[in-house]
Amino acid sequence: MSSEPVRAEWLSTTQLKSTAARHFAEFCQQNFAAVSNQAHFDPHLYKEAAQWVLERLEQASSLGEQG
Repeated sequence: MSSEPVRAEWLSTTQLKSTAARHFAEFCQQNFAAVSNQAHFDPHLYKEAAQWVLERLEQASSLGEQG
């Protein structure tokens, strides 16, 4: 694990179109800050998982599956 601080700029809500994706990103921003200092926390895995969910939420919104 690296000693440099973990950043979450990738969780910006400005590019997100769906409400669900924005809410999820806001949750992740708070959660990321809370868990990033825990032992065994993998920021790369967290980012990968969160981005996958955000992509799916945006896709669902464009298909009219959710708001």
